[in-house]
Amino acid sequence: MERSDKQRKPVAIKNLAELKRFIQPGVEFKTLSQKNHPDLVGLTRVVTTVQTVGFYSKIKDQPNSRFSTDNGGKGFRTDFVKADAYIFDGTTVKVKDTRNKDRGVIYEFEFYDREQAMQEDTNMDRKMVNFIKEQYPPGTRIRLNSMEDPYAPIAPGTEGEVDFVDDIGTIHMKWDNGRALGIVPGEDSFSVLPPKLTTLKLYMPLTADFYERSEYGDLEPESTMLDGRALRGYQDQIMAELVKNRMPEETERGLMHWYHEADSVNTKVHSAVFTVEERDRKLWGVAECRIAGELSALEMDTLKEYIAGQASDGWGEHFEQREILVDGGSELYVHLWNADDWGIQTEQERFAPKLSEGLPELCFSVLPSTGELICIKRGENGYYPSDWSTDDPAQNRELADYNNERLGVTQAQRLAMECGSMHGLS
Repeated sequence: MERSDKQRKPVAIKNLAELKRFIQPGVEFKTLSQKNHPDLVGLTRVVTTVQTVGFYSKIKDQPNSRFSTDNGGKGFRTDFVKADAYIFDGTTVKVKDTRNKDRGVIYEFEFYDREQAMQEDTNMDRKMVNFIKEQYPPGTRIRLNSMEDPYAPIAPGTEGEVDFVDDIGTIHMKWDNGRALGIVPGEDSFSVLPPKLTTLKLYMPLTADFYERSEYGDLEPESTMLDGRALRGYQDQIMAELVKNRMPEETERGLMHWYHEADSVNTKVHSAVFTVEERDRKLWGVAECRIAGELSALEMDTLKEYIAGQASDGWGEHFEQREILVDGGSELYVHLWNADDWGIQTEQERFAPKLSEGLPELCFSVLPSTGELICIKRGENGYYPSDWSTDDPAQNRELADYNNERLGVTQAQRLAMECGSMHGLS
């Protein structure tokens, strides 16, 4: 008998439902008898994969055994049969041969306590599960190639996003077709898709120096400063010059090509380009950003600071020295940044009505993409992670409701602050 078997006792199982609940990857069991494969008798096997109709197992500490390498490396397959074919005799599980009339016992097992059986491999299992969680965080977009489920598989080509990864490494999904069947790395085949991108616009006042040509064809020595209202008539010319000023290196990521910090902003902000847009009867400079996920308050501030630097000293400094020919030869020099009353704001910060009056200083909510418990502060973009957050989105929702009730925050106020955190309230 193996040393590990001496240290633990077999488990008594009462019925098929209990057996199916008990069998999970990592569970160890021993074959006591086996008519078709007598060479399995006395060997300890480890469950590798569990499906609706059966499970796979490998011979413990014998990776090269033919039973371990069977079925493409998943191991020896054991099917679940009908309940009346099982005999649960204390710690022994007996299975009758359903193909023969005498229905004699074809094999017998005994299973060992799951926690004890998995103890030797706990550290390795934990590392693998943590690796899977890091590789496939909530919100990761996935396209299914194939699924090893003979009864109700998800169709190949179906797309969805990761909900969470459980403690045995199963990736639980929210498929776009409404289903929620999980996938098993190493068994099911799937591809990771690029994240869905959303557009974030950061607005800034636009000004320009206008040099008009005299009736003699010469440029006037003094310029006229034009604001956003006066620049509306030159939107097409300014936009064309902005596009022309982009460098080949910026084709994929725009301004983010020059962002050299290895941080979450670099990860989440796929690209950013300068453009112009007319709003409220003014022409505005716009940094149009393509974002994966949601920016925290700190990430938003970091992005604004970087864009402001590009508008003033980087990209924008070069752009404002380029003449734009307008009105039959007059010249326009456009400034994305200026020292007087300049600021960079989100679309809602710049144009939304002042809605923050009457809102509390703080409320709690749940981040839609991950279920994480978060704090929202009045008048601030983004959110702050809460130290009370758990791994259970439903529990986090209960915590949010409980804390909001204690703070006297109504549902309408919470919804208003959620909107403000995402879109900005001025």
